[in-house]
Amino acid sequence: MERIELHGRIVDSITSEAGQKDYYEHLNHCRGCFDNTNTLIVPTREDAQEYMRLREIENKLYCCTDKESRKLLRQLKIYEAQYDWRPRKSGDDTFVGLISPTGEQLLPDSFADVFTQFDAISCKPIFVPVSNGEAWALVSLSNPHVLMTDFQYNAIIPERWERSLFFVQDRETKKWGALKVTYPFLHKKPYGDCLPLLETLMPPIADDIYEDELITEKEPTLFFMTQRDDKIGILTDFGYSDIVYDSYEADNTKCTFRLIRNYCKRARRADYWHPDGKDLQTYRRNRITQKESRVE
Repeated sequence: MERIELHGRIVDSITSEAGQKDYYEHLNHCRGCFDNTNTLIVPTREDAQEYMRLREIENKLYCCTDKESRKLLRQLKIYEAQYDWRPRKSGDDTFVGLISPTGEQLLPDSFADVFTQFDAISCKPIFVPVSNGEAWALVSLSNPHVLMTDFQYNAIIPERWERSLFFVQDRETKKWGALKVTYPFLHKKPYGDCLPLLETLMPPIADDIYEDELITEKEPTLFFMTQRDDKIGILTDFGYSDIVYDSYEADNTKCTFRLIRNYCKRARRADYWHPDGKDLQTYRRNRITQKESRVE
């Protein structure tokens, strides 16, 4: 995917027609090498079983120095980098489901279409988009499967890296919003029987959404540019700003933003944890007070 310049920022398109086509393009090519365009190998059932076996003994392989262990470790790395571990659609032209490369039936053959752009071995998601032929919804991959939303969206795009956000397009207005996976605080056991929840992070108010990033110390921290008409805003895991700005500036070190309106002399201050700028001063004062208390 080629990045584009928009409102003074270099961003990746997500929700545009071109963006939806190329957003998961990185899953089509070998991993681990920059700009590697080699096509991935489609695994057989035997490949998947051997891959799972090698994953279980990976730590032992690192500890051994014999020739056979080194050979198995090399094969494991080949499986990780050069094989396509996305699920396949099962069923027929009428109803489809999802089946993993190991043969596990992830979803029954009950849908008009299903989402397949994820690693079904190493990074299986909690929720997956499914279609009834007229609209899209989110269903859990738990057993039993749980329909987490109504079939009310024109499109659903799972965020491609962390997979904790879903960009959703309202069926009527065609505007884009975002849902977030949340983990409720549980008081009763067994915790493993409880599904995470979905909450609205941003209602459907944007014409388009783009991927931007803060270049932080360990790895880039993603946030998103929202656009409506000729105005923009920002969206993070913690909320969103109004879509009323002409541009924004980001401080990578402090994870802060200056949200700029061309007709205003002063920009609105925001940060990654307070993208709307609200309660930001209170938050900063509390942090200063905490630091002073520790010094005393």
